[in-house]
Amino acid sequence: MTADQVREDNAELDRRLLGLARLLDPARLPERDGEEAWSAAQVLAHLGEFPHFFAGDLRRWLADPQAPVGRTVEHEDRLAAVAAATRKDRAELVADMATAFADLDDALGGLREAHLSAPMHNRKYGAEPLPAFLDRYVLGHKRAHLDQLANQTPAGRDAST
Repeated sequence: MTADQVREDNAELDRRLLGLARLLDPARLPERDGEEAWSAAQVLAHLGEFPHFFAGDLRRWLADPQAPVGRTVEHEDRLAAVAAATRKDRAELVADMATAFADLDDALGGLREAHLSAPMHNRKYGAEPLPAFLDRYVLGHKRAHLDQLANQTPAGRDAST
């Protein structure tokens, strides 16, 4: 994958996620499919938070390849965003997503071909190449949430394609 392909894949995922989020029934956003599952509102809130975090990680790493990246599921900002989801309406959640996506898109603008084979130090997983970081925290992460949201509404399947 080239740096341009990373940016294109990211932009397409953003487009699909925002389109799907706008189609979700606002009345059903707080519904959860089981005790452990997140509601659509919680997923949207997470999508409005994590791109900011990983944009910062990427910028720090681009400036200093020794800077550690990554986080665990217990990260305080992640938990706070998910907890605050019920206090926001769909429009606010979607606006937060759009802002976070733009921030990550901006950070990905600094990505060059040479970076794709450079090693990173992940706080949780140790040494790994940049594509592993992008899959785990950015592109693969967004794909997983796209599937999750698409499964929460019949209209979502059409919007996500």
